[in-house]
Amino acid sequence: MATNNDKIQFRGEAEKEATQIVDQMRLGGVNISELARKGLQEKLRETLSDEEKIRLHQRYKQDGLSEDVATVLLGDAIDEIERERTAFEEASELDTTDVFQE
Repeated sequence: MATNNDKIQFRGEAEKEATQIVDQMRLGGVNISELARKGLQEKLRETLSDEEKIRLHQRYKQDGLSEDVATVLLGDAIDEIERERTAFEEASELDTTDVFQE
Protein backbone atom coordinates (compact mmCIF):
# COMPACT_ATOMS: atom_id res chain seq x y z
CA MET A 1 0.00 0.00 0.00
CA ALA A 2 1.33 3.45 -0.90
CA THR A 3 2.17 5.93 1.85
CA ASN A 4 2.79 9.67 1.77
CA ASN A 5 6.55 9.08 1.73
CA ASP A 6 6.50 6.77 -1.30
CA LYS A 7 7.98 8.04 -4.53
CA ILE A 8 6.34 7.15 -7.80
CA GLN A 9 9.02 5.66 -10.00
CA PHE A 10 9.12 3.65 -13.19
CA ARG A 11 11.64 2.64 -15.79
CA GLY A 12 11.06 4.83 -18.77
CA GLU A 13 14.24 5.21 -20.74
CA ALA A 14 12.45 5.84 -24.05
CA GLU A 15 10.08 8.31 -22.37
CA LYS A 16 12.99 10.10 -20.72
CA GLU A 17 14.83 10.43 -24.03
CA ALA A 18 11.68 11.61 -25.81
CA THR A 19 11.13 14.24 -23.12
CA GLN A 20 14.71 15.46 -23.43
CA ILE A 21 14.33 15.79 -27.20
CA VAL A 22 11.13 17.85 -26.88
CA ASP A 23 12.75 19.90 -24.10
CA GLN A 24 15.66 20.75 -26.40
CA MET A 25 13.34 21.68 -29.27
CA ARG A 26 11.36 24.21 -27.25
CA LEU A 27 12.74 27.61 -26.40
CA GLY A 28 11.55 27.51 -22.80
CA GLY A 29 11.81 23.75 -22.50
CA VAL A 30 9.06 21.61 -21.01
CA ASN A 31 8.00 21.17 -17.43
CA ILE A 32 8.61 17.46 -17.01
CA SER A 33 7.00 17.35 -13.56
CA GLU A 34 3.83 18.97 -14.89
CA LEU A 35 3.71 16.55 -17.83
CA ALA A 36 4.09 13.60 -15.46
CA ARG A 37 1.45 14.96 -13.06
CA LYS A 38 -1.10 15.59 -15.82
CA GLY A 39 -0.38 12.23 -17.45
CA LEU A 40 -0.80 10.39 -14.16
CA GLN A 41 -4.10 12.19 -13.46
CA GLU A 42 -5.39 11.31 -16.92
CA LYS A 43 -4.44 7.64 -16.59
CA LEU A 44 -5.88 7.37 -13.06
CA ARG A 45 -9.20 8.72 -14.32
CA GLU A 46 -9.19 6.34 -17.28
CA THR A 47 -8.71 3.31 -15.04
CA LEU A 48 -11.76 4.03 -12.88
CA SER A 49 -15.04 2.33 -13.66
CA ASP A 50 -18.30 4.27 -13.39
CA GLU A 51 -19.09 2.37 -10.19
CA GLU A 52 -15.73 3.32 -8.69
CA LYS A 53 -16.28 6.96 -9.64
CA ILE A 54 -19.64 6.93 -7.87
CA ARG A 55 -18.10 5.33 -4.75
CA LEU A 56 -15.31 7.91 -4.74
CA HIS A 57 -17.85 10.71 -5.11
CA GLN A 58 -19.77 9.33 -2.14
CA ARG A 59 -16.56 9.24 -0.07
CA TYR A 60 -15.86 12.83 -1.10
CA LYS A 61 -19.35 13.97 -0.09
CA GLN A 62 -18.98 12.23 3.29
CA ASP A 63 -15.64 14.01 3.93
CA GLY A 64 -13.73 10.76 3.51
CA LEU A 65 -11.76 12.19 0.60
CA SER A 66 -10.18 15.64 0.29
CA GLU A 67 -11.30 17.97 -2.49
CA ASP A 68 -7.80 17.89 -4.00
CA VAL A 69 -7.74 14.09 -4.19
CA ALA A 70 -11.31 13.97 -5.49
CA THR A 71 -10.35 16.46 -8.22
CA VAL A 72 -7.32 14.37 -9.20
CA LEU A 73 -9.41 11.20 -9.44
CA LEU A 74 -12.68 12.56 -10.81
CA GLY A 75 -11.97 15.92 -12.42
CA ASP A 76 -15.06 17.31 -14.14
CA ALA A 77 -16.96 14.14 -13.26
CA ILE A 78 -17.55 15.59 -9.77
CA ASP A 79 -19.98 18.15 -11.22
CA GLU A 80 -21.49 15.64 -13.63
CA ILE A 81 -22.19 13.11 -10.88
CA GLU A 82 -23.71 15.83 -8.71
CA ARG A 83 -26.01 16.98 -11.57
CA GLU A 84 -27.14 13.40 -12.24
CA ARG A 85 -27.70 12.79 -8.54
CA THR A 86 -29.82 15.95 -8.22
CA ALA A 87 -31.84 15.07 -11.33
CA PHE A 88 -32.44 11.55 -10.02
CA GLU A 89 -33.58 12.87 -6.63
CA GLU A 90 -35.94 15.36 -8.28
CA ALA A 91 -37.36 12.68 -10.58
CA SER A 92 -37.96 10.32 -7.68
CA GLU A 93 -40.03 12.99 -5.94
CA LEU A 94 -42.41 13.45 -8.91
CA ASP A 95 -46.05 12.53 -8.37
CA THR A 96 -46.72 9.46 -10.47
CA THR A 97 -50.25 8.69 -9.25
CA ASP A 98 -51.86 9.74 -12.55
CA VAL A 99 -49.23 8.05 -14.73
CA PHE A 100 -50.09 4.66 -16.15
CA GLN A 101 -48.83 2.36 -18.83
CA GLU A 102 -51.02 0.39 -21.21
